[in-house]
Amino acid sequence: MSETSTISLALLAAVAIACGGGEGGGGTPDSPAAVPPAVPPPSTTTATPGDSAACVSAGAWEPCSVEKRLTDAGFVPLKQETPAAALFRVEGIEYALGPARLHVYVFPSAAERATAVAAIDTVAIARRGTPAAWGGPAWLITSNNLVAVLVSDNARLVERVQLALTAGLPSASD
Repeated sequence: MSETSTISLALLAAVAIACGGGEGGGGTPDSPAAVPPAVPPPSTTTATPGDSAACVSAGAWEPCSVEKRLTDAGFVPLKQETPAAALFRVEGIEYALGPARLHVYVFPSAAERATAVAAIDTVAIARRGTPAAWGGPAWLITSNNLVAVLVSDNARLVERVQLALTAGLPSASD
């Protein structure tokens, strides 16, 4: 056997072993074939009501799904200590989105939301016969059982929030 043939056979054997074709079948202990894939440990934490991972929605808005949608859109919604303006019979939540304020009202159903919105002046975004007290330009956003009032003079921010909240209903995977 020539020296070239011996080198070729040695290289072929080395490639076969490296590719898992050797007797061990798994390559070296450091190779990807020998390392089992990582499996995340089962979760032992209990989800809290405000935890977005625990937010399961069946196509209706919940405060946690609003927060998740805003976060996914690149916002950092900061829940304010004071409740949102008392525009409807349901209690609202106020979020700071940078200099803007977002007042969120989640109704038990879309029908109840529609009835509540029909009772207000949707241009002024106030109860009929009362002046608006938003302190700046206000925008009414509705989606299924959700009403949001965004107070901002930034057109780009208004558009981004509108798109985030009207781009389809939340789902369990949202």
